[in-house]
Amino acid sequence: MNKTVFIIVDGMADLPIKRLGNKTPLDYAIKNNLYNFLKYSELAYPNVLGKLAPQSDAGVMANLSYDPLVYSTGRGWFECLGLGLAPKSGELSVRVNFGSVSKGKLKDIRVYLSQDEIEDIINEINNNIHLSVSFDLKAGVGYRAGLVLRSGKMPFSHFVSNNEPGYTARFFGSKVKLSFASGIKDFRIKKIKPMKNEARYTAEVLNEFVYKASEIIKKSKTYKTRLKKGMPVPNYLFLRDSSDHDPELENINKKYNRKWAAITGMPLEKGIAESLGMSVIKMEELPNVEEDLRKKADQVGKVLSKFDAVYLHIKQPDSFSHLGKFIDKYAAIEKIDRIIISKLYKELDSKNDTLVLTCDHATSSEFKRHLNSNIPVLISNRKFDYHHNFSEFACSKEGNKKIKKAIDIMPFVMNL
Repeated sequence: MNKTVFIIVDGMADLPIKRLGNKTPLDYAIKNNLYNFLKYSELAYPNVLGKLAPQSDAGVMANLSYDPLVYSTGRGWFECLGLGLAPKSGELSVRVNFGSVSKGKLKDIRVYLSQDEIEDIINEINNNIHLSVSFDLKAGVGYRAGLVLRSGKMPFSHFVSNNEPGYTARFFGSKVKLSFASGIKDFRIKKIKPMKNEARYTAEVLNEFVYKASEIIKKSKTYKTRLKKGMPVPNYLFLRDSSDHDPELENINKKYNRKWAAITGMPLEKGIAESLGMSVIKMEELPNVEEDLRKKADQVGKVLSKFDAVYLHIKQPDSFSHLGKFIDKYAAIEKIDRIIISKLYKELDSKNDTLVLTCDHATSSEFKRHLNSNIPVLISNRKFDYHHNFSEFACSKEGNKKIKKAIDIMPFVMNL
């Protein structure tokens, strides 16, 4: 069977940047190896979530052909599943960020921590917090964690707001829940609110957890050490995207009659892949960009011999966008070309196999947040003709008009 490699580069798309000659980081980056795939390619420029700025959960689901407006029950489910917390319907799964506040206002929405630091803080919370419900809190990557409320006096409900500024929860019917990037308009710290009467108890428990955990953080070794060194200190937990049930997604192996594997070090994407029935290759995200990409490139080579299709997720460009580091962003894209794309040119049979290169959403390096912009898509297969460039502009001008939405990408590819 022909092989398919589906690469999602997190937050790769961007807006033109003056210091890059009014080019985007993707357009500015040197992509010599990608031109080997552009010789036989189709471009597209689909929308992900209409007028809403998607998070990665919605973007990845859509790219893999699962409409988030139909299937999403909240990012928390995938995040906690990917962390190995094994959430169950009826429990509450929540995405957690370690951030900082000052005088009741947001100071930093993300405080990046080493793995040892985040483990230290979470151990402090787990060992010292006392709640009326049982729970599990587990470290993610950088500033991220996952929380599962296991049992309480009353049923949990995901009809609650986020307390993380810049992310607004939206509900579609009785089951579908999404948060979208809305931008930070109010820096005041707010409590989690119930959106329905049935969620009052859930909101109370979450607010109690945030208050008690935030106080305990200040007693941790990490907090004291960072404070002494003048480093940014985490002193608050931001919660978002709670989920109270399994989205029950159709198995992607059966849907497309392909045996899929996923290569990613990020819990969210691991959780989505596991929910779809993919074989998730065991690996962790590495802090050094080149080391991380080389490890992923090696894994792709090994996995392709055993699977029909591989989903590869690359995180770094999005992280640099959120920090406003557009130079590091285009440099990361160049490293992807040099390390990942060059490897795939050797591994894939140019006559029969397919490479897909796209992103889950656009992330602005200027505004440091997600956008509702369309996403660039490259589909390389010998059935197609030459394109001269892969960029947002090229895709918008030369893209296949039949691929209007991100959910259209995978069916198009699977029918080649």
